[in-house]
Amino acid sequence: MDHYRDFTVEDFVWDNVFRQWVLSPTRETDELWEAWIGKNADAHDKIQQAKSIVLSLRLHEPELSDPEITEIVKNTIGRIDGFEKYPTFAEPVKQLKTYRFPWFRMAAAVALLLISGWIIYSLSTKKESRQITFEKPIQEDKDSITEKWNASTKPMTVVLDDGSKVTLSTKARIRYANKFVAAKREVYLEGEAFFDITKDADRPFFVYSNGLVTKVLGTSFTIRAYGNSNEVTVEVKTGRVSVFPQSDPDFEQKTSGRELLGIVLSPNQKIIYSREEVRMVKTLVEKPEIVVPKAEIPQFEFEDTPASDVFATVGKAYGIEILYDAEILKDCPLTATLDNQTLHEKLFIICQAVEASYEIIDGQVVIHSRGCKN
Repeated sequence: MDHYRDFTVEDFVWDNVFRQWVLSPTRETDELWEAWIGKNADAHDKIQQAKSIVLSLRLHEPELSDPEITEIVKNTIGRIDGFEKYPTFAEPVKQLKTYRFPWFRMAAAVALLLISGWIIYSLSTKKESRQITFEKPIQEDKDSITEKWNASTKPMTVVLDDGSKVTLSTKARIRYANKFVAAKREVYLEGEAFFDITKDADRPFFVYSNGLVTKVLGTSFTIRAYGNSNEVTVEVKTGRVSVFPQSDPDFEQKTSGRELLGIVLSPNQKIIYSREEVRMVKTLVEKPEIVVPKAEIPQFEFEDTPASDVFATVGKAYGIEILYDAEILKDCPLTATLDNQTLHEKLFIICQAVEASYEIIDGQVVIHSRGCKN
């Protein structure tokens, strides 16, 4: 997807793959685009603008001619251009004829009205003096609250009162108490940040981010919660965290006490929370890492080793549960060296060798096999 790096707003609008993702998202395409946006943070605003335009043009209205439709989108981009300074169409009519779909039929007034509303919202979120607003206050005294905003192009590390470290990505904001004196350690995040939380079993740590609550006792994880995005993601590096929406009817129960209630994530797992649908999808991170101590990392050298033992070794190294039928796979020997491969490459090679397949379900690896007796 490297060619998307130079895309303008209008390029995304006319791109078939991009529109397919916006209008008919799947778990796979969500993960693909989310990963790309995570690596290309400077394109985030353009992506959001393009998504708004595509969703607006989805409305079915009386037929318009090619020039009329082109003019609608051109005017829309032009309005955004006045504030965001993006270029306008170079060859709009030509691009239009390349991609003609029934849902690109709508009245100009509808498109401009919707996008104008989006522009107003977009501008309001970009004021540097803007304060984060939250559904519930931090339990500490308001005079002891600090807010940090990373206005630089490099990560910024914030050290909290308990020794926890929060690394803010560009444009990320965080609000927290100067000193944690309540039973809960609470912070509020907008944007992307990596958390390395000091363990304190008596005082759970909470991160509130765009309607999603992340509760931990002591671990490290990443949260992406952009203010104008419908999705919030949490990726766990070490330890375990629990996540649940602030609208959860059992919110009070899940935030009280030390138990990790809700959806619990382990290392190399992540959750994708859809704010509009209040829906969560649990899966694996894009590139799982080995989580066992360096001294315990296996060599991944196998010689006539039962596939069941191979899967057990791989699962333990990555801290991921791999579900398989041990009775069937014990008769499937494997000889291979898998030191330098990623987790998915390892799984692919093993499955190919023993005539099996795998899929990711609810953050677990499920192996499908009929055995090798024949």
